[in-house]
Amino acid sequence: MKDILKKYLLYFLVLVYVSGSIGFALSPEFFGPFTPYTLLLTCLVFLYYQPLENKKIIYAFFIIAILGFLIEVLGVKTRLIFGAYNYGNGLGFKIFNVPLIISLNWAILISASIITISRFLTNKHLVLGCSAILITGIDFIIEQVAFKLDFWKFEEGLAGLHNYVGWTIVGYVLPYFFYSDLVKGNKTIALAILLLQMLFFTTNYIFL
Repeated sequence: MKDILKKYLLYFLVLVYVSGSIGFALSPEFFGPFTPYTLLLTCLVFLYYQPLENKKIIYAFFIIAILGFLIEVLGVKTRLIFGAYNYGNGLGFKIFNVPLIISLNWAILISASIITISRFLTNKHLVLGCSAILITGIDFIIEQVAFKLDFWKFEEGLAGLHNYVGWTIVGYVLPYFFYSDLVKGNKTIALAILLLQMLFFTTNYIFL
């Protein structure tokens, strides 16, 4: 029963992302407010797919989310980590000028990247390094449309080298101590979410 539910949840998530990609191209003003809920749904599906008998992966996920949120708060306040930027209203409710949902999405991308890269590599440092590059690459795609979607905006316009260096370092260091738990995650949903998010933001870049 659980396997059937997982399958249909994945189908539903694909439907949400594909329809969202089309919807944003046609009417971003209408579909924009649904973004935080889509990311929350993505988080719930990702967690539901995980081997819950090994609760360490769930703990690791939420610790990464909390640490990611604190890094974002410091980043916005000090401008030292990623550069000078501020969040808009496109990602919903904020605390200390940082949307709560962004920490969950970064935890998803970090975890999913580690899980996916570990399908092809076994060396911890290589997996972490390639995962950090993958995360930064996805962030590069997101940066091209983030200001259009009112997610966040850098003072100089688009994100600069400072941001990408910062994310490469964070993408390597943040999951370092949770590596052995993260690699046990479900590979199917990890790859699916990475592809869906790249599809969504690439489509927005082309059509917005």
